[in-house]
This record gives sequence, C-alpha cells and structure tokens, in this order.
Amino acid sequence: MDDSSAEPRNSDQQHSFPTWLSYTIVGVVIILIGVGAYFGYQAYSQPSGEGAKAVQPMTTVVVAEAKNQTWQSQLEAVGTITAVRQTELTSEMAGKVVGIEFDSADRVKDDQLLVKLDTSSEEAELDSLVPQLKQATADATRAQELIQSNAISEEAYEEAYTEAKRLQADISQQQAIIERKKIRAPFSGELGIRMVDLGQYIQPGTAVASLQQITPIYVDFDLPEQNAGRISAGQSIKVSVTAFPDETFMGKVVAVTPLIEEATRSFTVRGELANDQRKLKPGMFADVVVLLPERRDVVTVPRTAIAFNAYGKSLFVVRPTGSASDDANTSTDADAVDDSPDEQLVARRVFVQTGQGRGLDIEIAKGLAAGERVVTAGQLKLSDNAPVEISDDDVTSDVAETPRRP
Repeated sequence: MDDSSAEPRNSDQQHSFPTWLSYTIVGVVIILIGVGAYFGYQAYSQPSGEGAKAVQPMTTVVVAEAKNQTWQSQLEAVGTITAVRQTELTSEMAGKVVGIEFDSADRVKDDQLLVKLDTSSEEAELDSLVPQLKQATADATRAQELIQSNAISEEAYEEAYTEAKRLQADISQQQAIIERKKIRAPFSGELGIRMVDLGQYIQPGTAVASLQQITPIYVDFDLPEQNAGRISAGQSIKVSVTAFPDETFMGKVVAVTPLIEEATRSFTVRGELANDQRKLKPGMFADVVVLLPERRDVVTVPRTAIAFNAYGKSLFVVRPTGSASDDANTSTDADAVDDSPDEQLVARRVFVQTGQGRGLDIEIAKGLAAGERVVTAGQLKLSDNAPVEISDDDVTSDVAETPRRP
C-alpha cells in the first residue's frame, strides 16, 4: 500500500515546471523593464539646449519686413447697384401690334417711338370728323352774324356753337387715342428684352420691355448707426463688383437718409457712379468703401504672414538666437534685426491683433513693431523657436497684386 501510493507523487514531481527556472524568467523580465524605463527617462529628461538644437532641422523661409504706412480712414459696407431711373414699359390701350421700332438692349432717347398699335379705326373716325368740324365752324360763324341782326334766335345760335365745340372735342379724343396707341420712351436709357411681337394683340398693362437709366448709376448701402456722424454728401467712395474683380469704380456720396432703422440700427447711404462704360448693372452686389478725411499711421505685413487659428491670430517673427526683443510690443529698429552671417536665426510665434486689410497687406493693431521680419512662406513647417534660414527667392513676386474686395 505504501509503495503504490508513493509512485503517483513521484510522477507529479517529474512533470512539474522547475521552480528555479520560473524565478530566473521573472528576474530577466524585471531587468528588461528597468533598462527600458532608464533609457526612456534619459530621453525624456534630455535638456533642450544645444543638444536639442543639433537634431532640429533647418527650415528655409521667405520673410518680409513689417512696415509703417499712413492709411486714409475708411468705412466698408456691402450694397446693391441701382438704376437712377427704371420702369416697365406697358401699353395703355388694347390693340394689335403693327410696328416695333426697337430691338432688345437698344439705347433709346427720350420720347423715341418704340411700339405702334393699330389705329386704323380711330384714323377713319378722325377723317370723318374733320369736314364735319369745318362745316360746324362755318355754321357757328354764320349764326353769330345773324344773331347780331336778330335774324335767328339765341337758342339757334347756342346750338350751332355747341355743335362746333362737340366736334372739336371728338377730334381731340380720337387724336389722343391714336397717340396713346404709340408707346414711347419716357426717358433716355437702355431697354431690356423685347416682350411683344408683330401682329400680337395686347391688352392694357401688357409689358413691352424694361427701360433703365444707368449713366450715371446709384449704389445703395447700409452703415451702422455709430457712423452716422462720419458720413456726408460729397465724400468719395470706391466700389468693386465680382463681375470685374480687377477694377475699382470711383464715385461720391449723394444722399444720406436721416432715418435709423430700429430693427437693424443702421442707416442707408446712396452713392453715385459715372458708369460711362456701362459696366455696372442694376441689381449687382457691390463692395463699397467710403473714404473719410482723417488719416492714421499703421503697421502692416503681407496677408500671407497671418495664421488664423481657433485660439487666435499669430505669425512667426525671425530673430537671432537669444535676441532680447522677444517682447512683441517692444519697438524694434530695422537695423536692430540685422544678423551676422554666422548667427543662428530662429522663428518665434507671436500672437497679434489685426485690423483692416488693403490689397495684399493687413494692419497689425497690436503685437508687432515696424521693422520686424515676419515669415510669409514656409511657416507650415515651423514650430516655436525652430531654426530657420532666409531664402533669397521671394515666392510672392509671381503673385499679381489683384485688388481685393474691400
């Protein structure tokens, strides 16, 4: 019994994993973890001094100098181009179109005949009334002579005189109908699309064409109520439209409404443009700039230098390593940023406040001094304090200075 019971225990000991080997494996794992933690700590705690700079790659950038400029103050708005005069030409009378004296988009003069309706019945009636009037006029003259000699009664004289007046009124009425069946231009301007055809029978009120006077032409725009005291008639304006992005149209303010709209707290201004080339059309969307008399000094940089982020607007300033002018609000002379050929340059991120933009430049209201060099190309590869070298090529030189929308 004792021998048989010992055999199974010996069998279990033969198949079990050696205890010493388990301890060995655990020890090796612990050593590997420790070595990994040590090297990780060394990499994390490496100082960001000269060693860090040695491994950071050099970035080639294009720079431009922040400049002092004097800008004329201005107000910006959006508006709509409006014709000085415009109307829809319609017929006063019913009738068949027998004459069309214009084509679509024609330029016409005041009182020019455009459409003629059939007046044959009115002209026939007129032809019959003319001899009747002649006879009635002769009868009235004869009656006046007879009444002076008491040859006829007063009643006969009045009847002859009334008949002559009635026929004269009938003739005037027929002449007026004939004239009303001729549609004329009420003022000089440009016609729209022709909407009638020869032989067409039209009713009173039927549209014939639109007519608009566009030389000169108006632009209407709204400004906030706080600007009410800064706008007056005669001030110059600049207008641009998407149809002609490379052109600016000059004009002047001709009217300022005295009413401030309660819903929008704004007021309407009307400007007038010569439009001699007739490029501006009624209904066009327009960007308007009102030029104010005062001027102000501003610091400007190219628009391409500004990065717009959710946390603010920023740009990169190129300075020598260890430059004391890290404060963006510190005034910097242009000579102060000159660097020696062997001096390392770095790009510092500076947060700024921007103002108005004009052309390819934008105003820096706060955060940058004139004379600083800002990165205008290559900043997508930069981080704060990244080493840089300045490229001799200006990548913006090939960009045409297209006038921007105000």
